[in-house]
Amino acid sequence: MASTHCCPSPHRSALACINAVIRKKSVALKKHPHPGQKRAWLLKELGSALRDRFDETEDLLDIDTAIEVHRQSLTAVESNHPLRPSLLSHYGFALRDRFDHSENLRDLEDALSQHRHALELLPAGDPDQWDVLSNVCDALQRRFLAVGDGSDLDEAVVLGRKALQLRSKSRDSYQLLGELLLQRFQASRQQRDLDEVVEVHQQCLDLRPDDPESVRSVNALAANLLRIFLETEEDHLILEKAISLLRHARDLPLRPSGASLVDVNLAVCLRTRYQRLATRHDAEEAEMLCRESLRRSESSEVRRVALENLVPVLIYQFETSGQSPKLDEAISLLYAHISSTDVDDRQKILPLRVLANALHVRYSSSALSNAKDLDEAILLLRKAMLLSPLTSPNRYPVSSGLALTLSKRFHHPGLKGSDREVSFLDEAIQLQSEVVSTMGNSHKDRREAVNVLAHVMEEKYNLSRKLEDLDAAIALRREVLSIARLQHRDPSDPLDDLAHTLQKKYDHYHSPEDLKSAISICREARPEPNNSNFMTVSLLAKLLSKQYDLTKQPDDLREAMEAFAAAVANESESVAQRFFVAQQWAHWADKHGHESALEAYGAAIGFLPNGLAREAAAVAIREGKFERAVELLEEGRAVFWSQALQLRTSFDDLRDKAPELADQLQMISQRLERDSYRGVDKVTMVSYDVALAAVSETQSRHLRLLGDEWLTCLQKVRHMEGFEGFLLPKTYADLCRVAAHGPVVILNATDSRFDALIIKAPGTEVLHVPLTRFSLDSQRQLAKMQALCRDACPLSRGDRGMRWKDKVKSPETIMKEGLAKLWETVVEPIIRALDLKRSTSPPRLWWCPTGSFSSLPIHAAGRYDIPEGESVSDYVVSSYIPTLTTLLRDAPPKVDSFKMLVAIQPNSKGYRPIPNTEIELQKIENIVGNHALVRYGCPETPALVSSVLSEIPSATILHFACHGIQDSVDLFVDEQDRRSALNSALILEDGPLNVTEIMKLSLTNESLVFLSACQTAMGDQSLPDESMHLAATMLFAGFRGVVGTLWSIDDKDGPKVADTFYRHLFSSGGENSGSQTTPDTAEAARALHIAVSKLREERCSLLRWVPFIHLGF
Repeated sequence: MASTHCCPSPHRSALACINAVIRKKSVALKKHPHPGQKRAWLLKELGSALRDRFDETEDLLDIDTAIEVHRQSLTAVESNHPLRPSLLSHYGFALRDRFDHSENLRDLEDALSQHRHALELLPAGDPDQWDVLSNVCDALQRRFLAVGDGSDLDEAVVLGRKALQLRSKSRDSYQLLGELLLQRFQASRQQRDLDEVVEVHQQCLDLRPDDPESVRSVNALAANLLRIFLETEEDHLILEKAISLLRHARDLPLRPSGASLVDVNLAVCLRTRYQRLATRHDAEEAEMLCRESLRRSESSEVRRVALENLVPVLIYQFETSGQSPKLDEAISLLYAHISSTDVDDRQKILPLRVLANALHVRYSSSALSNAKDLDEAILLLRKAMLLSPLTSPNRYPVSSGLALTLSKRFHHPGLKGSDREVSFLDEAIQLQSEVVSTMGNSHKDRREAVNVLAHVMEEKYNLSRKLEDLDAAIALRREVLSIARLQHRDPSDPLDDLAHTLQKKYDHYHSPEDLKSAISICREARPEPNNSNFMTVSLLAKLLSKQYDLTKQPDDLREAMEAFAAAVANESESVAQRFFVAQQWAHWADKHGHESALEAYGAAIGFLPNGLAREAAAVAIREGKFERAVELLEEGRAVFWSQALQLRTSFDDLRDKAPELADQLQMISQRLERDSYRGVDKVTMVSYDVALAAVSETQSRHLRLLGDEWLTCLQKVRHMEGFEGFLLPKTYADLCRVAAHGPVVILNATDSRFDALIIKAPGTEVLHVPLTRFSLDSQRQLAKMQALCRDACPLSRGDRGMRWKDKVKSPETIMKEGLAKLWETVVEPIIRALDLKRSTSPPRLWWCPTGSFSSLPIHAAGRYDIPEGESVSDYVVSSYIPTLTTLLRDAPPKVDSFKMLVAIQPNSKGYRPIPNTEIELQKIENIVGNHALVRYGCPETPALVSSVLSEIPSATILHFACHGIQDSVDLFVDEQDRRSALNSALILEDGPLNVTEIMKLSLTNESLVFLSACQTAMGDQSLPDESMHLAATMLFAGFRGVVGTLWSIDDKDGPKVADTFYRHLFSSGGENSGSQTTPDTAEAARALHIAVSKLREERCSLLRWVPFIHLGF
């Protein structure tokens, strides 16, 4: 039975029921008009009913009347009556209720007086003494909160200890004292109170570990301690106490449901400690605890909390250690959780926010940032906004997250300034301005909200270049810093942000004062010279580099380069961020000729081997390190294909020593190659479905996990003796073997210099030929020739027919001038350096061009404007290679028997007819015997994709005379768009034969492919070092040699070139008899050389014979 001194919980009965009780008690009182126990009891009950109605209506008349009724109840009995303590208590409750409404301190003082009086009237040992003590403690707590007098808490703690003595076995006693001690600790920060509050809760739990309420109390205290720590972040001992308390609870025989809650809360505390101290064992234990709760608990609520805490642990582990599988798993778990039908809409708001943040983290941490992650994050946050009511506290962080992500989406590389992208920024500014304007200055989330608004305003300045936008961003940055200091928060990040924004103002105004201010602020954020905060150090490095431009003080440059090196060496930061800083380091070091330039380029290429190889090689050449220049160019070019070729590595040597590891690597490589060719479902901005997004994420994660398995196996191999360099970038000692069949000339082009690096033979040193006569003017002149060639293309894509989009004045003259310039400035110095002589049977030579050289017809350079002029073909038989590694594979084997597959397609829907392909087939039929020739494209054997594919594995030579299409690629866009080069195709009777289909085949006999189509070797000007064209794709697919075209060819030339080409391939001693039964595909380059020479003898246009080139062996 409840004590008469306990305050009854407002029981929110229907108002009609409360009114009925009031009427009933009023009537009863009329029957007992005289003082006495009955009247006192009825008055107390009437007062309680009036208080209930006040709780419902907040009508002050009710609470005033209740107080008067309770006062009257005291006059109805003698001062020593046993009922009087209870009447005093209820009088105190009524006074307290009015105080809660009016905040009139007199009511609280009176309430405390009534409870004290009640306590004085109770004899020692009275069963109601504990309840009255509790009421006095409650009143003292309230007065402390109202007045702030610490003596009230001191008295309450003394009474709380007395209450514990009265009921030493009661859970309520421990909770009462624990609550009072916690409140006093929050007020005074006395360590003894913290120790005692934890001890009290531990004792309570020890009494009855199976009591759910005791477990709840321990979890609540731990949550409170964590909250206190997060609010101040001053005393880590508070967090340690929470962890100690929860560890104590774990050691007790708790019920499964209670144990799961303790595990989850301990995981939260460990996660918090890991976030600040980066102690790996905390993250590992937090992860284990959450996984255990997910496995063990059947409670959907516990599982939800466990999941919502596991995910941040996984994300933190990724952010601090770069473990990408952790982040990918977090994203997959969240997708599955949000897609679950067991989760209602209210519970989806936080997971949606966390998932969006995880996608944002993955985007920001990837050097090849994936806009798909940002787009999905935007869609998720929009969904969370719809689920968050306007008055919900969840709306602020959701809105801020959406604004920040929209700002990032605007910043993503693409159609900068397009209407769609600008709309992202406009919406971000509008959203965050509304958040900040509706948020009070003392709001706990204001610092973060203002910080996000500063970020989007800075993005606005990046677009508008208006100084008022930048000044607004600076003012907001200063407000963030001010709030951080007021809250006693670490100011490092706000200082970094302010310094970064001031640097932008310097870039706008070029005022040295702005630069000095930014450096000063940056130094303030880095008080210790050995501080390794990545953001601070990298920013300081950039600022000092700018200052060196002004001062030319050696100390500025020295300190800047040291800071860059320290930032890049910071392994706690993501590889993507270190790559970007390494790029900046390389830029500044190269610009000022600092000795660390080559080290900086090497670091950048090591992080992401793309885009910097030519500049790095130029630095190595400048320093006379020619072999290192060759290594850098090989490591940093054709990245897309080099990584693909790794998957086709022979594991025979490894299998001899570690067969199981070799088999594992081979299995992973086959799965990676196979699954990389599959399409990935796209989730569009127009129609978004979380379940579909989850499927897409699963597919992507599968590939990333395979990649991680591959890297793990590689590390195991490299720890084996003799395999330390397995599949690592090759050294020059390996690369120089590329010249086993003839010299290889690497042409390197940068804005600062042009060079040729020649490998004459295996084991020789690099011969350096500076191309001093080649200049930017030369580039511009050759650009005219390139534009001319690119315009020599069909009106419909893939047509072999020679047509001009625009009228060009004397195209032949432009070609002659361009080829002459190429001869004089590039090729002739190389020919002379190699001491080559004119010959009717010239030797082989391979060109490996980079940068602006990549799309030039170097093989055709010469003087065609004068009689007896010289040209490349007088001295060498030219071939091209995209990388040195492509030539390190075995040469085409000589075969005793062979099969040739010819596929022609004279007519294709949507393309112009190319009738001479039929003549081309006839020319081949005249040379190759029927027993070895497989034909497709004839009326009886149409060129169906499936039929052609089925014949390729057993063929030695492939010849395609048809339309070809190729897709360019941008390595800095979405992952699946980076695979677009694999969408290159040859157009057959029933559709495209994609290169991916050929790459899936097991190619063991393939020696040569002849692509008699247009532009099959025309690269992408935006990515000159990636060899993104159809011919290179075939080369990397496994063919030893490829014949392709730089631009459109005349349809009537296809049969002529093919006839001469194959006659030489099948001839004995170079005669045109075509008498051999098996071809020598190693003669393919010379065969093309002869075929083109014969075409030239017809005195045809340069534009007709120049486009034919040979790649590979």
